[in-house]
Amino acid sequence: MFKLTLGLLFITLFLTSCSGSNGKRSYASVSVSEEQPAVIQGEVWGASEMEGARLIQHQFRDMLVASTGESDHMKRDAHPKHHGCVQAKMNIDNSKLNQDQRVGLFASNQSFNAMIRFSNGDPNHLKADKKSDVRGMAVKLYDVPYETYLESTGVERNNSVHDFVFMNSKEFFIKDPVHYGKFMGALKSGGLSVAMFAAGAFFNPRDHFVGILKKAFAMKVGNPLDINYHSATPYRLGDTSMKMMFKSCKKSKAKVPRKNASPNFLGERLSSYLDKNETCFDFYIQPNNDKKRNDIENSQNKWSTSRSPYIKVGRLEVPQQSAESIKNRGEACENMSFNPWRAAESNRPLGGVNRIRLEVYVKQAKMRQNFNGVTYPGPSQFE
Repeated sequence: MFKLTLGLLFITLFLTSCSGSNGKRSYASVSVSEEQPAVIQGEVWGASEMEGARLIQHQFRDMLVASTGESDHMKRDAHPKHHGCVQAKMNIDNSKLNQDQRVGLFASNQSFNAMIRFSNGDPNHLKADKKSDVRGMAVKLYDVPYETYLESTGVERNNSVHDFVFMNSKEFFIKDPVHYGKFMGALKSGGLSVAMFAAGAFFNPRDHFVGILKKAFAMKVGNPLDINYHSATPYRLGDTSMKMMFKSCKKSKAKVPRKNASPNFLGERLSSYLDKNETCFDFYIQPNNDKKRNDIENSQNKWSTSRSPYIKVGRLEVPQQSAESIKNRGEACENMSFNPWRAAESNRPLGGVNRIRLEVYVKQAKMRQNFNGVTYPGPSQFE
């Protein structure tokens, strides 16, 4: 158990080692006005939470600047290593939803061209795929027929995309804004504070920080196409809330290589499989039928599937595509940004952790892409 706990701290220790200033490179300030929406459905957000969110945003910025150092290319602060971006098509089927649940993305049965980015969560983009890590799946839908939240607040214009940012965990490891602030404060203070934060979480029966990360890290992944991915945090479904899941359709699961594994074997297997085969992910939502237990301000909460069962609402089809095309898409994959607030107002993220994401994601992506001299928010059409 102690060994596993130390392993789970790798990410936080890595971030701590990058928290100093390089003192040489000049970074342009990022001026973006992303308006926080009015609270709904029991959300808690006020002046103190806003102040904390801005402090966290500044801490993330400092760490990204420091991790870039003297490099002429700025990587993502999280999930910097991608296994590949692949073409897909999302088909929505709202036939199993109640009328009041048919909102935003689920308003009608439509198909959307899509791009999927598979990734590792560790800030170290050189980390070998065989080592334990959080795995990510980000999806961008094109030509959606509604205005996204970021468009409605003037942050973006005429993008007409809907983004999903999912991970291989049903719950998020950060509980709420206060927990987030303590976590970031520990990172800023250094290794001993990080260890104390993790130890405190480990021995606190109400804090599932270590347990959630441990479960995600322990998952054996032989191919990014083999596993399920989750929204982890809650989202709006009209007048209620939901979580979401992409469930792999792939029946035969690849095994993790026992030895002599390429450090990039996940990307290699992804490309090799799709070079000869097609696959898919079934798309599910989990409407919140137990609002008292499923507090949207606690992102660590485990939602009961018996009280709040999943409903299939579509399929993400991944067609056969050449390994060469995936390789050629690498630069576009690197330049893309994904933001869960690129969603219809009726499907927007909920809760304090997601509101912190609103403060962080836009500014981080814009700073990274400005530094790298690429278009914000990245490729705007299906390629």
